[in-house]
Amino acid sequence: MSPASESGRESRALPVLFLVDADAEARERIATALTRRFGADYEVRAAGSESEGLAILEQLGNDVRVALIAVDLALTGDEGGITFLERAHVIHPDASRVLLVAMDRHGTRIPFDSLAALRRAAALNRIDFWVVKGGFSPEEWLYLRVQEALSTWTRLHGTHHEVLRIVGEQWSPRSHELRETMSRNTIPYGFYSSDSERGRDLIAAHRVDVARLPAAILHDGSVVHQPTARDIAHALGVNTRPSPEVHDLVIVGAGPAGLAAALYGASEGLRTMVVEDRAIGGQAGTSSMIRNYLGFPRGISGGDLVFRAWEQALLFGAEFVFTHRATGLASRHGLNAVTLSGGDQVVGRAVILASGVEYRRLGVPSLDRWTGAGLFYGAAGSVGSALAGERVCVVGGANSAGQAAIHLSQFASHVTLIVRGAALEAGMSDYLVRQIQAASNVDVRLRSRIAEGHGEARLAWLEVENAEGGRENIASTAVFVMIGAEARTDWLGPSIHRDDHGFVLTGRDLPRDAWATDRPPLPFETSMPGVFAVGDVRHGSIKRVAEAVGEGSVAVGSVHQHLARSQPSADRA
Repeated sequence: MSPASESGRESRALPVLFLVDADAEARERIATALTRRFGADYEVRAAGSESEGLAILEQLGNDVRVALIAVDLALTGDEGGITFLERAHVIHPDASRVLLVAMDRHGTRIPFDSLAALRRAAALNRIDFWVVKGGFSPEEWLYLRVQEALSTWTRLHGTHHEVLRIVGEQWSPRSHELRETMSRNTIPYGFYSSDSERGRDLIAAHRVDVARLPAAILHDGSVVHQPTARDIAHALGVNTRPSPEVHDLVIVGAGPAGLAAALYGASEGLRTMVVEDRAIGGQAGTSSMIRNYLGFPRGISGGDLVFRAWEQALLFGAEFVFTHRATGLASRHGLNAVTLSGGDQVVGRAVILASGVEYRRLGVPSLDRWTGAGLFYGAAGSVGSALAGERVCVVGGANSAGQAAIHLSQFASHVTLIVRGAALEAGMSDYLVRQIQAASNVDVRLRSRIAEGHGEARLAWLEVENAEGGRENIASTAVFVMIGAEARTDWLGPSIHRDDHGFVLTGRDLPRDAWATDRPPLPFETSMPGVFAVGDVRHGSIKRVAEAVGEGSVAVGSVHQHLARSQPSADRA
């Protein structure tokens, strides 16, 4: 989860749910429903016109937090509600933007004109979600959508339960690393800068050694200075030691491909173990919003998606071991042993490699000293709210870079997207290209690269060079780099055949001399029988979340075929 505000102090006034609808009857019905369900924690305010609504929002100003603004699409015309949300967003940029859309006179579908306007608004990131208006029971439509929006708003801007509190320097690389670890593992936490009032209070109350920051303050009041991810895991009771039994299936990596394999393996009766060294979700877990994943018309953050997948796999019985990196793979007596960084081994009758890839480094020496303190690889979700009012840059031309730019534009005063290619369309989905083009505070520099970084205590500005050699100075306190990824597969050794870039060869892509058994390799099977590879680490994958999920699911079928053909060399415990 994202950290709470640094001040740690709640506003005395309740956050506001704001409704604007010219239809008095509908306005009263919706306001009553919202008050009945959310009135204990939020104040519901309503207006009947655009001018009245804007006047109230201006009056609320910065003294009252507005969590949600819901407006009728047809407020002052065909798209009046969308225009109102744009104006309201300037006044209260943190509020979720909700469009109320009326059904046709039969109450069975959204009219074509309204649907077209809705599609444009969603494609251009002018709304966060929409709700059908009229002829509904609140439990069917309104409450579910609003609750999802408020949960997201609370994680980003409100107060929430904190399993632990981190005190550290705002721009320290170690502080950033801890925040990213907490966020990507969906652990509720708060971050408090050591020079803030709340940070100083915590230091004094818990006798934090300021010479050993960052420090994690646990729920029982104990303090762990300069904690590692494993220290945090131990403190929270997370499993970090594998069981000694022979598993049917061992999965290396808990990204979308690994989680899908874990879900289907465990649900089909296989004793399944997942090994992950950092966080569930892999790179997908850092995506601020995925809008083209099947079944989520309003979009879903990468963190939410992978958390749900992890929860599903866990409920079916999959085991997870965190904070251990796979360092070796060997086959003996029909079993496969994965060696872990702590020295333990996990033994399985079959193994699925779903270790994903790592972000490619920028390679600008003058920026390296700000890694984790101004220079970030991925991680836009965990630090976005800390960049309110700042000018930032995103480097990359694929979907992850586009998602980061749109996400950061909600907090930063200005975002510059730096792309080596000649056109966004070459590597980015159409819906993201349109959102970027429509964002008033996002600029794009095509055929460009970062040449130098400058600053004193913090990164302050960049030299950006275009294809003709011309340079431009751009103010930027943070840079988010998403320029592709590299496979980290050296640990696999020579038994697993890979292409020239380190991606694992499988199935029909294997050269004939790499396969020694009588039967042909199964789908997704590597040059080591019983070992499979899926997702981004596999040669030929197209680096999409949906494909990774599909491969992880389908590979379990190949695992079943392998297990059916082979005799276990050890009894299941």
